[in-house]
Amino acid sequence: MAKRMKFSVVGLPHYTIWHLYEPSVDDIRHMEEMEKERKAKEAEEEARKEKEKKIKDNFDEKKSDWEKEKAAVQDMVQQAKNEEKAAAEKKKQQEAAAKEESNKAAARDEAPTKKEDDQS
Repeated sequence: MAKRMKFSVVGLPHYTIWHLYEPSVDDIRHMEEMEKERKAKEAEEEARKEKEKKIKDNFDEKKSDWEKEKAAVQDMVQQAKNEEKAAAEKKKQQEAAAKEESNKAAARDEAPTKKEDDQS
């Protein structure tokens, strides 16, 4: 019967749709509300993107500056450590030299006493 009326027959074997869907007034209102919500959401998203772009354009990216400053601070810390090591080594060498001189002086002081002992 539907084919004779030039309708296409669509559906399951025991459930056949014989007519096209015609939305009710409530359905039309609901679709309009959904469309308004979609447009509002798109406008909000666009505004957010524009705001982010404006912020990004107006303010410089400081990450590279921070990286440079971080590297400079790390270099200064390393240099200070190296200076401390060099100072500690120098102090050690001075102490070793002073000890060696005191040993030489002590050896010189003992040497004449041995000569005096030999003479007596």
